[in-house]
Amino acid sequence: MPLSVSRLVRVRHALAVCTALAACNSRSDSSGGGRRSAPDADTTLRRAATVPADTGCLKQGLWALCSVEDRMVHAGLVIDRRTSPASVDLFSVSGTSYGVGAGVDEVQIFLYPTAAAREADTSKLDSLAVSPKGTRRSYQVMPLLVTSNNLAALVFTRNDRSQERVALALSAGLPQPKP
Repeated sequence: MPLSVSRLVRVRHALAVCTALAACNSRSDSSGGGRRSAPDADTTLRRAATVPADTGCLKQGLWALCSVEDRMVHAGLVIDRRTSPASVDLFSVSGTSYGVGAGVDEVQIFLYPTAAAREADTSKLDSLAVSPKGTRRSYQVMPLLVTSNNLAALVFTRNDRSQERVALALSAGLPQPKP
């Protein structure tokens, strides 16, 4: 059974704590080469919690599934990647579906090779009706369309707060490189 994203984040945090503990116990004192006494557990945990685990996922440029998952988890959302792909005839690419929270809410992520390719699909849509321009589709739960660079997402939830959290997490875009 694959690890859920939230479980994977907890495992990474545990590894960061173990790494911090090992590093603190193996450092030598600069004055005489002797070992330093280990800091108390609270100090080590605080230091480990402030150092994010490196997931190996790019944090700039184009969106990837790992950066989408990282962004949603860091926004405080509990997500679970579903096994069946999201397929909506509005988009020329297939997507990935996530259960959010208790699993009733759903976020469908569609990643394009370029921002221009995403724009080619989403420019044909009425963004409020999430339907081709001039038409109106019927949905059980009206989705919110979120776009950012090469990402298009449909957020299906009746919870305004969840909808806002997902939209803010994804519409802000990826962090840009420091100059």
